[in-house]
Amino acid sequence: MRLTLYFILVLGCLLSPFLINAQIISIDKSDTSDYVKKTKFNLNFSTGLEVDRQQTTLWDATNTAEMMLQKNKDLFMFAASYRFTYNGPSDILNAGYFHLKYRSHYKDKFQPEPFVQYQWDNKRGLEMRAIAGANIRYNMWKGDKIEFNAGLGLMNEIERWDYAGVDSTKLPLNQTPITKNYIKINSYVRMDWKASENSDLAISVFFQTRPDSFHPRIAPHFQWNINAGKHVGFSFSFSGMYDESPIVPIHHFYYSLSNSITVKF
Repeated sequence: MRLTLYFILVLGCLLSPFLINAQIISIDKSDTSDYVKKTKFNLNFSTGLEVDRQQTTLWDATNTAEMMLQKNKDLFMFAASYRFTYNGPSDILNAGYFHLKYRSHYKDKFQPEPFVQYQWDNKRGLEMRAIAGANIRYNMWKGDKIEFNAGLGLMNEIERWDYAGVDSTKLPLNQTPITKNYIKINSYVRMDWKASENSDLAISVFFQTRPDSFHPRIAPHFQWNINAGKHVGFSFSFSGMYDESPIVPIHHFYYSLSNSITVKF
């Protein structure tokens, strides 16, 4: 199992420069398949159109990869996304992330969920965000078509912000990038609904705040997947984030819309 984890970590490092959107911890769809001794590997790759709103509305393309490795009662998940819009001598938008998570005994009511994530978004001024933590995941309810899950835990978050996303009227005299390091509460609730044989919906809400100071980040996420065949599908998603106390004076609310084509292996 150590060899398996090492393999995924190395693969993530190799792919992240090319594949590397969410501004808050992402979570996976519930895995309801039976435990298997034989190693099971799934890979999804999607590419599509993004609409991004901060100071202005931008249209650009994005590439995302999701991988899952399952063996016995262990589940490893890796996700990476990369967005880039180029205009003349400088890039307008350069954003991405990669995320690695491990779940053990994933069909139990309660299970540990350690994770690491690294991301950036130059348009908003996020030079880097590095996160490491762990949740206790609770599988609240599972029906034939609908599932509810929740998670609660702690994480360490290091962020470095510049003033690229700040309105010119709000720029301070000292524009040195700011680095912050906090311990935060991380929590989420999620619903997965199989709307039909060929489509499913996932709705989740994330909540994060420092335990010693209540300045929440709240992030809703909606994703609608449509299968057009065994290996091809379409996806529409909306991701938003409200930050009550951003590190630099950018807008409190941020959102992203995405339409993509998914190839499954």
